[in-house]
Amino acid sequence: TGAGSGLGRLFALEFARRRALLVLWDINTQSNEETAGMVRHIYREMAEEAAAGAPGGDGEKDVLPHCNLQVYTYTCDVGKRENVYLTAERVRKEVGEVSVLVNNAGVVSGHHLLECPDELIERTMMVNCHAHFWVT
Repeated sequence: TGAGSGLGRLFALEFARRRALLVLWDINTQSNEETAGMVRHIYREMAEEAAAGAPGGDGEKDVLPHCNLQVYTYTCDVGKRENVYLTAERVRKEVGEVSVLVNNAGVVSGHHLLECPDELIERTMMVNCHAHFWVT
């Protein structure tokens, strides 16, 4: 979750380098697709290196397959329980079961607690706390 920017994007790129099939969720469709584009670029580079017979430097790369590397993107507001449940069901049907979940989406208000409007406090709790239960 939160794959469209920040740590979520960095996690996605690192998992791509390790040849993971990725399912990326973010509330922002455009930034999520940008991350997916970066992941696809990494996959293409690895496929080109494999086709050229480039030697793997760490041994692990020699064992892992270079095919079937895919990335799936879903727009999901993890602060909304029903949106999480519907998106999770789509993932199960379209991709299959998830092996590793990185629950990374988060809201940062930038305000002191006493200066924060109630709506922002509620949104922060839904995304930073409740969403972890719903997504898991």
